[in-house]
Amino acid sequence: MARASDKLIEQLKQEIFSGLLKPGDQLEEADLAVRFNVSRTPIREAIRSLVDNGLLETRSRKGAIVRVLNAKELNDLFEVAAELEGMACRLASERLTQSNKKIIKASLDLCQAAAQVEDIPGYAEANLAFHAAIHEASENDWLTDQLSQIQARINVYRLMPYEIVGRLEKSLVEHQKISEAIFAKDGLSANSLMRDHMMLQGARLPSLLRALV
Repeated sequence: MARASDKLIEQLKQEIFSGLLKPGDQLEEADLAVRFNVSRTPIREAIRSLVDNGLLETRSRKGAIVRVLNAKELNDLFEVAAELEGMACRLASERLTQSNKKIIKASLDLCQAAAQVEDIPGYAEANLAFHAAIHEASENDWLTDQLSQIQARINVYRLMPYEIVGRLEKSLVEHQKISEAIFAKDGLSANSLMRDHMMLQGARLPSLLRALV
């Protein structure tokens, strides 16, 4: 039973992070049971775990839905994420290895490929890979752990600005500039560019969220 619920948790997390499940979307136990061919018990276990994780919430008459954060909660999270992401860039620039440089470049190529065909889900996945590559290059496990916890709550919102026409291309340019600063070992610029990148993204979210409530 634990294995079934664990698989469900990972699958639902992936769908939330990729944007397949969006803030406010309702999860019906019966539909999930049919879709994953399991009983309702592991479904309930998975939902309970994701509620505890902050990814889902329960509402009367609606059951479980993908959690919708308010504007202040999002702003607070993006402020912290921006500082930590900036720190990861600075450390990555100081500790960059050839191996990590290749991984960052590869993730950047994925971003470019997705942006060229306006593949929003593909870009969202590539974006996470880009940030993960920088986190790994920082070589700071505590920092990476903190970022993972924050991302579990904001990843569902990160792709929402991509719906704005031209945003994929602008995001790609920002990624390229961040990478260039890291590769040039300009930690201060890399830090600043990433902070601006994160907060510019976060600043667009309150208006988008109003459409969900």
